[in-house]
Amino acid sequence: MKIHEVIVTTIDINNNSHIAPMGINIRSNEVIIKPFKPSKTLDNLYSNSKAVINFIDDAKVFAGIITGEQRDWPLTMLSNSSLKRLTQANTHYLVEVQDIEDDEIRPVINCRILDKEIHREFLGFNRAQFSIIEASVLTSRLGRISIEKILEEIDYLKIGIEKTAGKNELEAWDWIQKKIRTFIESNNES
Repeated sequence: MKIHEVIVTTIDINNNSHIAPMGINIRSNEVIIKPFKPSKTLDNLYSNSKAVINFIDDAKVFAGIITGEQRDWPLTMLSNSSLKRLTQANTHYLVEVQDIEDDEIRPVINCRILDKEIHREFLGFNRAQFSIIEASVLTSRLGRISIEKILEEIDYLKIGIEKTAGKNELEAWDWIQKKIRTFIESNNES
């Protein structure tokens, strides 16, 4: 099953929005979300049972959230829900939890798509944007997979940055490099 890298927005019991990059699966009129435990997204889905799946063409959003360099992105209230979508989303899906298959590491959350809205055309990713998204996924796995594997993959992804990066991608790449350096330095001090 294909994995789509998206930004998921949820709300907690106090209606505070939470924004998280995540890989999802889409099957017909269903979205499958598999957050790692512990997860604010998972907590919010247990308490609210709805989420917004944001399809976005700005790879900097993924890197900003994963690295912690920029977690707050403009949000827009949905007209048919108490949830918000990323203002710059190309498309969003409003989804509702149908069932949760619990797991010690990654529960499987099956959601039904309630609504879809296209806000602007999606023209795809250039190589630098792809590299940022993939590097963001790798960065989110720091401590879960070997640093050698991450550095090897990052080294390859750097080719796309060198060939096609614009200002946003270069800034996002710097954030990722900084996060990896900080991780390595903190583990060398231990």
